[in-house]
Amino acid sequence: MRRNTKKEIIDMAKQLFNERGFNSVSIRDIADALGISNGNVTYHFNKKEEIIEAILEENANLDTKPTEAPKSLAELDAFFLDMQQTVQENAFYFWHHAQLSQLSPNIREKQKLRYDLNVRMLNETFNKLKSDGLIRSECYTGEYKRIIDTLLLSNIYWMPFCTLKDSLDSEGTYQTHAWSIMYYLLSDIGHRQVSQILDK
Repeated sequence: MRRNTKKEIIDMAKQLFNERGFNSVSIRDIADALGISNGNVTYHFNKKEEIIEAILEENANLDTKPTEAPKSLAELDAFFLDMQQTVQENAFYFWHHAQLSQLSPNIREKQKLRYDLNVRMLNETFNKLKSDGLIRSECYTGEYKRIIDTLLLSNIYWMPFCTLKDSLDSEGTYQTHAWSIMYYLLSDIGHRQVSQILDK
């Protein structure tokens, strides 16, 4: 079977980036881990930023993320769990989120598209939950927007924050954190439903 060196470079780079961080991995490290020369790596990718772009492109092609807004609290919980899993599987990306956007306009564009999609979906979700009596009305104009931004900001920086706290235990999951942000929006019915969801 013919060796797919480019795919091997992408997979190995992602593994090393997740283990050591983007800044601590060199082209030589990737080549050494694969048992190939630096030239074999640079034939496919001139610099590490191009490898990151390839990793993100591959993820986009295999993306199973929700593309429709959650319509219930149970679906919103699944949405939070998906966000948590994405961080865990792509630690390198979230460790260096701001840096990567400065290194590559393509990466910044992907980050913006994902942010815009998440905001659109969560806006739809909040409006549906409000109409179903599961969350209260806004106390001030733009409150939902602030809460949505807090959820997304927390997700992006969850990995470095937990490391700073020295805590990635079950009590410190993003899912738990997200519901703590949502808590004061929930109606009494919403509180009961979320308690049942989290007790499963």
